[in-house]
This record gives sequence, C-alpha cells and structure tokens, in this order.
Amino acid sequence: MLKRLTSVEACKEITDRYPDYFTFDAEAWFVNPKNWACVEGLNAGFAEWKSDGNYWVHLCCHEARGRAAVELTKRMVRFLCEDTNLRTAVALISVENRKACWLIRQVGFKSLGLVDSGNNGICEMFFLTGEDYNSGI
Repeated sequence: MLKRLTSVEACKEITDRYPDYFTFDAEAWFVNPKNWACVEGLNAGFAEWKSDGNYWVHLCCHEARGRAAVELTKRMVRFLCEDTNLRTAVALISVENRKACWLIRQVGFKSLGLVDSGNNGICEMFFLTGEDYNSGI
C-alpha cells in the first residue's frame, strides 16, 4: 500500500542503495515540509518543492518492474496530485537510463528534450502538468 514517507531513516533505507543517483541529504531534505515523498515497500517517489505547485520528481522502482512499475508510478503521481496543489512536475533522467525514460513516458510525462545537467551528464527533461493529469492522462 502506498503511503506518505516522512521518516528520514526509512528514506535512507531506499536512497542509500543508490548513492550515485540520490545525492541529496535526506535529513536536510525532510526539513522542508513542502517536499513530498511516498513509499511502497522499497519503491519510492520524491517530489522536491521548487515553488508553489512546482516540483522536481525522482522515482525509484527498486522492486517493481515492467507493467507493475508503470502502475505503481501512476499511483505515485496520482497520490502526489491529490495530496498537493501540483501545477507542474519535472523529471530529469540520464539518457543512459533508457528504462526510466520509457517508464516516465508511460505515465504521461512529455519530453522537453536533452539538457546537460553537469554532474549527471546528458539528461532528458520531462514534464507533466496538473492539468494534463486531471484531463485523464
């Protein structure tokens, strides 16, 4: 069952498995009450608040694969949209992570093209608006 993630320890249990991907300080991240996270098992979704209604999202499907990952990610996005005043969600995914790029498209995110992200190299930038979500994507 999908639930809000509010525990730094539970967050680290997931993020510590991927030190090259999750480079943020979990304790500092949870200090901002506008940041949002959910978890189901060892699968997690993070939404980093940038401004009113605008979030950068990070998804981790540690256990879910294929169609199960798509359904789980859809539920995570639904939970985010219902629990916040989401206007825009942005995801930045390394072009080398083709599975994640495929997954985010299945959920309804649209590509904005490639960007040089600096530390993470060339990434594809994706976005989803709250309006897109509410129209049934």
